[in-house]
Amino acid sequence: MSKLALRVAHENDVDSCKEWLCDNTPINVRQGLGYIISLNSLYGPLYDGQINHLKSKLIGDIMLGGNLITSEYGVVSVDNVVTIEDHDFQPDISDHCIRSRLKFVKLIYQYTSYFPDVLYEAYKEVTGETLVLNDLSEVRVFYENCSAFDSWTGHQLCAYISHCDPEALNFMSENPKELLPMRLSLIFSRSDLYEKNLALVKAAILGGAFEFIHVDRDNWAQSSLKPHKGLEWATQKGINYHPVFGEHLLTLETTPVISSGYTTPYLEMMLEVIRELGISRENQVKKEAVAASFAKKLIDHKLTPPSQKLADAMATLVRLPESQQGRAKRKG
Repeated sequence: MSKLALRVAHENDVDSCKEWLCDNTPINVRQGLGYIISLNSLYGPLYDGQINHLKSKLIGDIMLGGNLITSEYGVVSVDNVVTIEDHDFQPDISDHCIRSRLKFVKLIYQYTSYFPDVLYEAYKEVTGETLVLNDLSEVRVFYENCSAFDSWTGHQLCAYISHCDPEALNFMSENPKELLPMRLSLIFSRSDLYEKNLALVKAAILGGAFEFIHVDRDNWAQSSLKPHKGLEWATQKGINYHPVFGEHLLTLETTPVISSGYTTPYLEMMLEVIRELGISRENQVKKEAVAASFAKKLIDHKLTPPSQKLADAMATLVRLPESQQGRAKRKG
C-alpha cells in the first residue's frame, strides 16, 4: 500500500474514532473496552489476563480512589466528571454504564501501555487536550523508573520499546506455564511484541547504531547503551515507545540548522579549539587553558594584534554558561 493510501486510511480511522467519542448512545464498560481493543491492530488485541487485570484496576479505583481518578458510591470519575456508573449495582464492572466516552478513554489511558494512536489523535482533536498519564498511573510509574536508569542493556531496550517488563519476560521464558507474580504487571507482558522487535534491535546493537557504554558481541542482550540514544534510534526506525520516555530522555528543544554556509575565521578557530581540547557538555575544560589555546591561535593566524581580552571572550563562548559558576564537569 502506498504512503498516500496509508495516510488516507489513518485519517479515516481518526475520523471514525472522533464520531465514536462524540456519540451519546449509552454503552457499558465491556463495549467501551471492546472498541478500544479493536483499534489496536498495531499491537494486536489484549489478552484475557490483561483485560481482567485492567478491570481489576478499575475496581481498585472504585474502592480506593486517587487524585485524578476518584470514586464515590460505586461511581468512578475523572476530573470530577462521571465516567462509569453502576445503575443496577451489577457485580461485574463490565456491565457498568459509561456516562462519558471521552472521560472513559482518559481513564483507560492510565492503564494501557500501548494505547491506539488513532484514538489518541482523535481525543486530542475533539477536546483540544493531549492525553497525559497522572501521577498515580502504574504505567507512568513503570516508565519513569525505566527512564531513571543511567544505561539500558540490549534486552531492556528491546523490552521497553515493545511495552514489556524485562523481568516479566524473563519470568515467562523460565516459567511458561505459571502465572506472573503480583509484583509483575500483566500490562507489561507482551512477549509477542518483544519478538517482533528482537531482530531489529539485535542488528542495531551489533551494527553499532547508537552510543554504547559496553558492547558484548557474543551476548548482544547484555550490551549496554545510553537510554536517549536508544530512543533516538527507535524514532528513526519508526518504532513506537511510550511518550513518558520522551518526557524524560529526549529534549523538546531544537536548534535551527544554519544552512547558508556562512562562517568566519573566528568561528572556524572556535571549532578547532573545541575539537583539539575535546570540549563537550561532559568535559568543560578550564577557561584558562581554553583562553591560552585561543591566544596562541590568534598569534598563529595573525587575524588581529594579539589580544588576551579577545581570547578570554572566545573561551567564554565555547563553554557552557553553568561552567562559569562551577556547576559543570571540568577537566584539564
